[in-house]
Amino acid sequence: MEDLEREKGIKFFQCVGDEPHTEAFTQWIEETRANLESTKQNNMRKRDCTRFTTETDSDMVVVDTTAGADITNQPKWDHFENNHFAMRRRLVGIFLRVSNKLIS
Repeated sequence: MEDLEREKGIKFFQCVGDEPHTEAFTQWIEETRANLESTKQNNMRKRDCTRFTTETDSDMVVVDTTAGADITNQPKWDHFENNHFAMRRRLVGIFLRVSNKLIS
């Protein structure tokens, strides 16, 4: 173990890394990104021109079914499951205490 640590200390070298990007390469990247963005916006405009209904909730949830995800459970809308009633009661209690202090 000590030998390994000693060898790590001896093996000191300067990391050269990648060579700097040329101006042509940087310009090519910027043009490619601009073309991609304009193509994306043009496609969206074409789809919007032929759309006659709103798409407010068109996003889909992606679920990996190969991982064995069980999606048979339906959402429950139980108002008391997260104990909202107790939270409301606590807030009303705080309000009453503060208002009593102000009145007295």
